Formats: sequence, C-alpha cells, structure tokens
Amino acid sequence: MISGSLITQADLEKRFGKLELAKLTSRLHDKDITPADVLQKAIDDAESEANGYLRAAGFVAPFSLVPATLKVKVCDIARWYLYENGVTDIVEKRYKNAISWLKDVMKNPAMLGFDADGVEEVKASNGIAVIPNEPEEWRNVKGLF
Repeated sequence: MISGSLITQADLEKRFGKLELAKLTSRLHDKDITPADVLQKAIDDAESEANGYLRAAGFVAPFSLVPATLKVKVCDIARWYLYENGVTDIVEKRYKNAISWLKDVMKNPAMLGFDADGVEEVKASNGIAVIPNEPEEWRNVKGLF
C-alpha cells in the first residue's frame, strides 16, 4: 500500500460539505453502523483503488506530502463510493475523470510533481479539468437551509 492516509474526513468535508456527507453516511435502517464507519469505509475503498494505479505507476513508498491533485481525485472516488446505488451524473462524471487521470499517472508518473522514486521534483505541463462539486439538482435549494 502506498499510504493509509491519502485523504481524511476533513478533506472530504472541505470539498463536499458536512451536510452532503451527513446525508450520505446516515444508515437509519442499521443503527449498528455509524456515519464514521461508513465514511471510513469509503475512504479505505477509494485509497485502495487509487493505490492500485499508483503502484502500477511505480510508487511504492508513502508520500511525505500527498499531492493536492491526487487528494482531489481520491476524494471524488470516495464520494462515488458513498453514493452507492444512487450516483448522480456529476458524481459519476467526477469518478470517471479521476480514474482516467489515475490511468494517465500510470503512463506519466511525473504528473504528480515528482518522479516515481518521489525524490526529484518536476514541473507539470498539463492542465487539470475542474468539474463542479454539487449535483445539479442541489443548486436550486441553496438558501433553504
């Protein structure tokens, strides 16, 4: 495993907000499963998926500092896991974008800002596509809470 902490709960809260995470982690039908358990499972699943691509790119040691772009992509993957069977279009799009980006990292590890040994810094020349965080149907309810 590359790292057991590519992202944290705080990273997800900053990116998607506490309200969305509360909705996605609530398990009213099963009181034995806490929201923290649900969130940690999504983080673990997302990190496991990302680590597979990172290992294929040649990264084997934990990152001393996780690249910001990698955090964004792993957060998108974790969010996809949280949505389970009710994935919205934007969540699906961001998940597919993250996987595509990780596949590109496999071909060009320098996209993370350093070589596969994690020693030499390089300048990235590629841009990053940014997709809005909110599902479209949430845009009309702002200010109601």
